[in-house]
Amino acid sequence: MRGDLHLSALLARLGLFSGPLPRPPAAAAAAAAVPDDVARGLEGASPAARRSVLDPLGLRAAGERARSAGRSPAVLPHLDGARPVPARQVDETTCGSAVLTMLALAADPRLALEVARDPGPRFAALQHRVLRRTSVAGPVPWPRRYGTPPWAAARVARFGPRDRSVRYTHRVVGRGASGRAVLCAAVAAAAAGVPVPLYSGGSLRQGWQAAVPRHVVLLVGVDAGTGALRLYEPSSGTVHGVPAGVFLAPASAAPGARAALTVALGGWPHVVWALLPR
Repeated sequence: MRGDLHLSALLARLGLFSGPLPRPPAAAAAAAAVPDDVARGLEGASPAARRSVLDPLGLRAAGERARSAGRSPAVLPHLDGARPVPARQVDETTCGSAVLTMLALAADPRLALEVARDPGPRFAALQHRVLRRTSVAGPVPWPRRYGTPPWAAARVARFGPRDRSVRYTHRVVGRGASGRAVLCAAVAAAAAGVPVPLYSGGSLRQGWQAAVPRHVVLLVGVDAGTGALRLYEPSSGTVHGVPAGVFLAPASAAPGARAALTVALGGWPHVVWALLPR
């Protein structure tokens, strides 16, 4: 029906923000040795504090966590004695900034340790820094109230230390086989240990304001046994477990499963754009 048409589907049909998909990443290497300065900063730290700094998204525990249904809090890196702080966006424009910051923290222990020393204020400052970097002019006008556009996010996104980080490109998620291919590429990257930022949105039936990319979440990982996905949603500071089949084919899922996916996508029903590692 015309009312259910997605802007992303129109863009894909026109061949805009599309093109060949990047080659799937090789499986992420085992955790590198902890840098000496980080090791010194964590001397005497409890196992929980060490995990929060060295693996803030739980990538090395993805299988264990994905098996538990429902949702769990996403907590910022922290040191012993500090109250755990939820990894939430600081305002309505910084969902993308929060996701890009968590992506950078996930494999950069120096940055994670910096945040751990004063989690709330430093996470907020990093979000604002990222927002400034992604607010430059792009290929099409983008209202500032909608936060970070996909092309700017792809330019800034990194996973890993600055000197050897994974970088990203972006692809619109259309309907049919082309859209499913983008989603499958996102799942494949996450299964290989490389998280993937995703944009969610609505349809033209809700007006053009809903049809543009409206929110950003992070596909954190995939359970190798069950295929369950983990999605970090920054407005609530929550990690949601989502069956892969529901993510890849929501129209075929039961109403309750579709509703749970919408919650995991920040209140929007569709994935409309993806940042893929290149």
